[in-house]
Amino acid sequence: MKRGLWIIPIGVCLLMQPHDARAQATLDDPMLAASDQSDQGTAAPTGGEGPAQDPLAATAEQVGIDPVGRDRLFPLGGRCAIARGYRIPEPWGLGALVIWNDVRFRSRDLSVAVRKGRDPDADAALVPLPAVTTDRLESDTRMTGLKGDLWLFPGVNIFASVGKVKGTNSIDVDVDLDELVPFPICRPAKPCGTIRLPIETKVDNSTVTLGTILVYGTERWFVLGTIAKTISVSSKQRSDVRSTNLALRGGPRFQLDDDMYFAPYVGANYFDLKTRVRGVVASGPVFEDGEAIHLRYEIDMAASHPWAGAAGFNLEVNRHLTVQGEIQLGAESTRILASAGIRF
Repeated sequence: MKRGLWIIPIGVCLLMQPHDARAQATLDDPMLAASDQSDQGTAAPTGGEGPAQDPLAATAEQVGIDPVGRDRLFPLGGRCAIARGYRIPEPWGLGALVIWNDVRFRSRDLSVAVRKGRDPDADAALVPLPAVTTDRLESDTRMTGLKGDLWLFPGVNIFASVGKVKGTNSIDVDVDLDELVPFPICRPAKPCGTIRLPIETKVDNSTVTLGTILVYGTERWFVLGTIAKTISVSSKQRSDVRSTNLALRGGPRFQLDDDMYFAPYVGANYFDLKTRVRGVVASGPVFEDGEAIHLRYEIDMAASHPWAGAAGFNLEVNRHLTVQGEIQLGAESTRILASAGIRF
């Protein structure tokens, strides 16, 4: 083999420590992915004198790998990993996933225009008003999508996903009418009081996620880190969403069959979700003449507690089929993920 071709991937190989038994580095995408895993193990020395033999083919045979895979371009450094006795995964993956999100927010930069009797004009200037405050801010959504990934190097995976997000944003807005509505409609002798306007906006967004996973493991355990960025855009300009996800996972691995592995895990997740919501809402009759108060609003919201604990599992049915389930529980958030994927 031409060692000069190993100049780039050799750094990855030098970071990988061989073991005395078959081992497997587990890939998991806790945010937006079907779980993927890679096996690794140590090849027995060829030893002795004899006819020339392809060391990759010999090593592959010893750890149960199809030696044809050694000729693939990806993962870069895969030939080196096989030579060191590692069982690398199929390079390409395709998965389907569903994610349920229930998140409480804190409000940022609430701007409004208020009008008695009819909606404020669409081009009305929106300004912060101390007399208008928010109470409950909550989002309940479901995302369905497809994800593709590639083992760029052994232990380094890059992925992208596209999906659709549907659900609702629920906001309670309190309006102090005595401060907003001029005398004599609201007056000390007959105050108008404070009214609560419940706002519910529908979420129907297209979403794109890009991310990477760094993973290492042995036959008995694994650990991985994930970073991903998601942008979600509403077709009606009502509720755009941006989020950053950082995750750390780890746990034991159990071999159930020749190519079947089960890996329960625990970890921590940082899910920084930001969204902008806009629209118009009207109250029922609140004045003596029976007219309502109309509110045009725009509000930025961010997750009030972005940190959460996580627990889940990966099941590698064989080298080509994986499933994953996970739940994340935070102080004011719940997130459930289910996915299935194939590798080729």
